[in-house]
Amino acid sequence: MDEDVFDTGIITNPDGSGVVVAYADWPAGSRDHLTALFRECVVELWGCLDSLVTESVAMFSIRQRVLDPDAPRYFPIADSPEGFGALLKQGCLDGALDRQVALIQACQPYRSSPSDPVLDKLRAGLRHLVEWENRLDDGSLIGAWTTPSDPQIFIEPPADAVDVHPEPPGELVDERVVARYRAEAIAAEVSVSGQAGTFIDLALPDGFEPGSPDDTFGARLGLAIRVVGMFAAAFAKFVDETPGTKRLTGGTADAAASWTDARRSPRRWTDTELAAVASSELGLATVRNAGDLTLIVTTPSGTFERVIPDASPLPERVRRGTAAESAIHDAAATWGLPDFVLHPQQERKGRGVREVGDGLIVADERGVVVQAKSREGQPTNPERESSWLTKNITAAFKQANGTVRQLTIKPSTMINGRGRAVTIDGNEIAWVTAIVIDHPDPPEDYQVPILESKIPAIVLLRRDWEFLFNQLRSSRAVVDYLHRVGSPTETLGTEPHRYYELAAADRDVVDAPLDPVWATWSGRRASVPLLPAAPAGSDDDEAHAMVRIMCEDIATSPLNGQTEKNLLRVLAAIDRLPVGYRTDLGRLLLNALQALRVKKPDQTGWQFRTFRPTAPGEVQLGFGVCSELSEITRAAFRSWFLLRHHERSAVEPLDGRMSIGVLLTPDRTGLREWDTTMMAITGDPGLSPEELAVSRRLWNREC
Repeated sequence: MDEDVFDTGIITNPDGSGVVVAYADWPAGSRDHLTALFRECVVELWGCLDSLVTESVAMFSIRQRVLDPDAPRYFPIADSPEGFGALLKQGCLDGALDRQVALIQACQPYRSSPSDPVLDKLRAGLRHLVEWENRLDDGSLIGAWTTPSDPQIFIEPPADAVDVHPEPPGELVDERVVARYRAEAIAAEVSVSGQAGTFIDLALPDGFEPGSPDDTFGARLGLAIRVVGMFAAAFAKFVDETPGTKRLTGGTADAAASWTDARRSPRRWTDTELAAVASSELGLATVRNAGDLTLIVTTPSGTFERVIPDASPLPERVRRGTAAESAIHDAAATWGLPDFVLHPQQERKGRGVREVGDGLIVADERGVVVQAKSREGQPTNPERESSWLTKNITAAFKQANGTVRQLTIKPSTMINGRGRAVTIDGNEIAWVTAIVIDHPDPPEDYQVPILESKIPAIVLLRRDWEFLFNQLRSSRAVVDYLHRVGSPTETLGTEPHRYYELAAADRDVVDAPLDPVWATWSGRRASVPLLPAAPAGSDDDEAHAMVRIMCEDIATSPLNGQTEKNLLRVLAAIDRLPVGYRTDLGRLLLNALQALRVKKPDQTGWQFRTFRPTAPGEVQLGFGVCSELSEITRAAFRSWFLLRHHERSAVEPLDGRMSIGVLLTPDRTGLREWDTTMMAITGDPGLSPEELAVSRRLWNREC
């Protein structure tokens, strides 16, 4: 629009009466265009509110499972308690935090109590959004709204204007009287002038009833935008104050995380290039380009390519070093378990304060000291960047040694990613150091310095750190990998290459013969590489995530008198289940849950899978599914679990030996898919001959 859309005029009648008129000359199609822009704004504001719910549910999806994960999640608004309850029954907020749900309920537009300035503002903003959506759906168009404030009339003497009366506010379509007046002793040749003294605002006029001159359409729109921001701030605060896993990216079907046929690569590899890869010692090649690392591997099934993406982007408004440390910890807590991620703590030393490490990852008897070094500012020439790397890698290594030394002198209490206190005694843990480099443009072919120490050290880019956790999706698996390699790669940035060298070696290893005493056990023997070539879960993400979900259930359940140390030992033992077994186990459990959910009331169905230890001292894991959870089935599961643990005594003494059992049962409340029950035992269960006989008749009979 231009500046000539609105104008005013004054009309004086012969009898001295007159009016002040406002005029609108709308350009063709302008009201439709303005209405379309405003509709888009309203839709975006609703989209912001809905995304707060969907993102929150996604952040905690691994913790708060729901019966119908495909039901749409959105920000519900209702005009009555009954309407709000009906929306909740559709599952629109299932999986959101309780505090988020309570806030949404308290701010429903139909509510007026409790009276609170902040709640009242939130309710008012939501009322505006609801009203606008309804008016737009009814076909209302953006128009103009007049609010007379101080209209004035000026007449040449001796005439005089009296009784200037503003008209009520209202919609201006083509023209509208904004004030009326009467002039005394006026003659035909007397000049009359004045000013409208009227505010003209854009508005959605249908049903617009301002409460005061300041209650304009613009003010209401500003309030609605602020309210959406207030909800965003509140949701973020609730998330920040909730310990534990904040997100778990679903699926690994992304092209950047899976293998594709190299012959169909966008890079258009030539037959000569692919043949050179096939004829190399390992049948493996790497190509670097613009931050990405491309792996090409030759297998009996063909030659495949996988792109290892650059490190995840960092927040722009946070100091790079701080943001990088958070990203490093987040990767470990996201793809591993937050229970094993320990944040750096401040400890008083003399009159000063020292920080214990950049962070630790501790899974039972193995730990990693994590040192993050971030390059802030703009990189310069390769020589200076190489010097920066050498200086900071050396400093990080010394700091890590100091951390381990401090932890062995005196145990330290640290806070894990679940927000719980954990005591770390460095003497009980085998350590390695992971020096994670965050650098926007590291020099190519940088040779990592050799660091001599009793504590092995691995130096890798943040990209490669994220690759390991995304590839394995297990804290214990990554910790074991770092302990296995025990030293940095010769060239910085080639950790994925080394990973696939070891994965190829694992794949080619012939199964070693089992100790005859263990081979007497019945069951199927299976062997999988400790380091899978395909990303964990790429074959069946839903099934693969089952072990993680069970760990989340156990980690967030009441301890019932047990210690945090015992809980962490159980979680570490379950997380130690090799990655290659998880998909098959998860699919077994999911199928069993589906099948047993429809069992008849007078029947009880069971399905079990036991992972027997293949070496003395390892933890035995048992997983079961039952059609119903009751005191009877709980006791039955306990008898099965203790029997399987007792059977270990035939091949090894039970002193100090641990077994863990996990039972899944279909949930009947509609709040989630299943319930999780966990039992653990160390040592001899002390079963009597009578108890053993009953358990064997129940569980060891031929079906």
